[in-house]
Amino acid sequence: MLNTALKYFLEVVNTGSLTEAAHKLHVAPSAISRMIRKLEDQHRTHLFERHARGMLLTEAGELLAEYARRTHLEAERMRTEISELTQLGQKLIKVSTNEAFGTELLPSVMSEFIKEEPMVRFQLNALQSAEINSRVRKGEDDLGLSYNLSPPQGVRVQYARRMPLFAIMRVDHPLAARKAMRLRDIGSLPVVMMGPGSTLRFIVDLCCMHEKVSLNVVLVCNHQAAIHNFCLGTGAIGFSGDRTLMGSVRRGELVAVPIVDELSPQRTLHIQTFEGRVLPSSVERFMQAVIRRIESYYGDEEGQAPLGA
Repeated sequence: MLNTALKYFLEVVNTGSLTEAAHKLHVAPSAISRMIRKLEDQHRTHLFERHARGMLLTEAGELLAEYARRTHLEAERMRTEISELTQLGQKLIKVSTNEAFGTELLPSVMSEFIKEEPMVRFQLNALQSAEINSRVRKGEDDLGLSYNLSPPQGVRVQYARRMPLFAIMRVDHPLAARKAMRLRDIGSLPVVMMGPGSTLRFIVDLCCMHEKVSLNVVLVCNHQAAIHNFCLGTGAIGFSGDRTLMGSVRRGELVAVPIVDELSPQRTLHIQTFEGRVLPSSVERFMQAVIRRIESYYGDEEGQAPLGA
């Protein structure tokens, strides 16, 4: 458990402001200031640089913040483990994820998990990959699931799998009967694309550049469900990298045809946790349930990547 000085210090780190930290902790700013001075005297160094825009950590402050976060997480783990032994209390598992996994995969696994462990509660945040990495690195979430082109930094990668790329289209589309296809096969047919900044968009653009293909993009959209609905309504071709999002495919509304261009399998799914943390047993069990579900979708394919890849 954090002592008062570290607790006050970590709240200033999280808020970037003495005033905000004091407001959240319901104490006077002067009390927090005294505790920080005490820590700085104890370690004989400055922990913050004071700027008009807030309190910025020094290099020494970064080290102390990492220690404080790890200590806080270990205290939470201890409380959770005791709760599990006594069958009392409520366990909260916090997960951040890309939209792809937050739409169908994780809600499905969570619902099954709660049937087995009804005391567990979940918090699920749908974010961009960089935000997911940041939250896990700071200890704000227990698990992060994200698509990445390179391994996320400052965290422990618990699972990695290279993910395929699919073209999605209506069942009556001229290309729907193909077992596999290349981007050049699309020709001038209308296409829907994710917006810039998406790893899915990056891979499609990379393949087009490599294969010297120019697509006829009629819609740019950052929401996969909307892309699926547009493909249904217009007959356009979209792209997806995740079978777990393809409820419309399982319902027989759309067809998913694998893209086999050389550079298509460049995205990797990473499951990440806080570096150096021993996971609470409930979080470990849930993570393994997620991995088993992913393997049930992709286990028959060459995709298992080395940890950290």
